[in-house]
Amino acid sequence: MSASALRILAVDNEPSVTCSLRYIFTGPRYELSAAENGDAALARLDSGLERYDVIIVDQKMPHMTGVELVGELRKRRIASKIMVLSAYLSSDVRADYERMDVHVMFPKPFDVGQLRTAVDQLAA
Repeated sequence: MSASALRILAVDNEPSVTCSLRYIFTGPRYELSAAENGDAALARLDSGLERYDVIIVDQKMPHMTGVELVGELRKRRIASKIMVLSAYLSSDVRADYERMDVHVMFPKPFDVGQLRTAVDQLAA
């Protein structure tokens, strides 16, 4: 892994989750930014000012689901690796993600060590 920090964008409408993620993915190895919903995440990505190695997406959010957000990311050809972090994923939703080439889906509540390892492997 290079000397630069792994840049992560966490998209989740629950402050407790983004707060936990900030705690888990702390410097110098990680640099975590948070967006409270899909619209905010897309606005940040569309600005072109920030690039992320990994985007962690929640499925259940107001205005735009995780599946819809990933669809928009794919349309924009955003190269970041994507991980879904969600309390409940139906088999249909899992299939939707897999069709969009998202293969890392993590349950909430999550194991900190396993989540960190999964992000590291995804970004490797």
